Amino acid sequence: MKKLLLLVVSIYLASISGINAQYVIDVRSISMGNTSAASSYELSALNQNPANIVFQRSKNNAAFYFNIVTDVKLQTDSKFLSLDFYDNYFAEGENGNTRALSEADKQYIYDNAGNQTSRFYGSARLLAALYNVKKIGTFAISLDERFAGNFRVAKDLLKLALFSTDINNTYDLSGTSMNAYWTRQINLSFAKNFATKKNKTFEDLSLGVSVKPQFGLYYVETKNSNLTVSTDFFTNVTGSGNIEFLYSGLSSNNDFKYSANNAGFGFGFDLGVNAAIKNVSRKGKLSFGLSLTDLGYINWNTNTNKYYYDGNFVITDITNKAQIDSLRQRIKGTKTPVPSFTVGLPAALRVGAAYKLYTKPRTDSLQLELATFSFDFVQGLTDNLGATKKSVLGVGAEVNLGKVLSPRIGFAFGGEEDFLFSLGLGIDAGPVNIDLGTYNISSAVSMKNTSKFSAGLAIKFKID
Repeated sequence: MKKLLLLVVSIYLASISGINAQYVIDVRSISMGNTSAASSYELSALNQNPANIVFQRSKNNAAFYFNIVTDVKLQTDSKFLSLDFYDNYFAEGENGNTRALSEADKQYIYDNAGNQTSRFYGSARLLAALYNVKKIGTFAISLDERFAGNFRVAKDLLKLALFSTDINNTYDLSGTSMNAYWTRQINLSFAKNFATKKNKTFEDLSLGVSVKPQFGLYYVETKNSNLTVSTDFFTNVTGSGNIEFLYSGLSSNNDFKYSANNAGFGFGFDLGVNAAIKNVSRKGKLSFGLSLTDLGYINWNTNTNKYYYDGNFVITDITNKAQIDSLRQRIKGTKTPVPSFTVGLPAALRVGAAYKLYTKPRTDSLQLELATFSFDFVQGLTDNLGATKKSVLGVGAEVNLGKVLSPRIGFAFGGEEDFLFSLGLGIDAGPVNIDLGTYNISSAVSMKNTSKFSAGLAIKFKID
């Protein structure tokens, strides 16, 4: 289990030096305040609203889009943990020695890190392809890697670790927890636009569906954490409670490895609709989108174990070797095989609207819009696999400066982050489209200082 803990911490530290499930989405969307239900298009709509894969940027009419390992999104969310925080208190000193913490340092860590949940999320699209078939519809496929997790350290645990033990006191360690997962998914999507020129209500009416086989690589969840430690006037130390972790992974001894194999399998489904109202404005186009994403499950069935750490102990003499050895034995914990178990995917509901503004009355579908304004409401339906049930309200805008550059801006309210200001840039270089974006502008202007890091890069290619 120690190796597993090191693995999760290593992934997190890697993420803050360079990298939540329903939040980090398409790069264009994160730079527009997490909006996508009505405003996303082609490959960017995968996992957000499958109905939108039939659409393209207004001046485009390509038959084929694809990318290969050129779509990466990374994000962290914490109230305290930043690169500066890590460097100041936990990195090696100037001579490579362990840094000595002053009393002021300890107090700062205790005040800021205790009882705070830190989250991380990352995804990489290994490959994706989209093909528009006239009179039939649009087909798309992608292979995505996704990992997410969170950890929380009880304030009393920090107090025990950083300061001298108080006499006649009880320390509640029950808030300590760690949850993380790593999955691989195949996304098979289809959408069709049913609107016709004869339709008097809808300019576009697209329906889409995605079937997503899920391959689990690693999963760890804190199932129980109710440890307490008490001291009395006679220097006796008493512990009670326990900690339990549920685990499944590619390795039976918790060693980390990258493999084409899987430790769990399941299915996910996305459903979506996009409707553009006809004759709203001669210089504008109003669309509404709705989607349900990640409806499904993963059944974990390989190396499924429960790790149990017994916290019931009594120490009457800290110099007694037998008592200390007995405590160490308990801390090692026990591993017990358990039956396979099922975990739901991070299902979410997205409802949104988008308005495209043109410089002059539209004459054809390939006319480039001047700007796009978008609005989304995102409601998590579960808190599984790093998701949250806290709703998010996002607003965003994109301005096309000619045919190549498209700066983007957005704001998101709610969720775990409360408020974020996002920024991004789209570059349309003919057969190559590049998207750069961040969900939190402080990631770009103060990378080492921010505790909410977010960055995304996507490069895709099109063939007319």
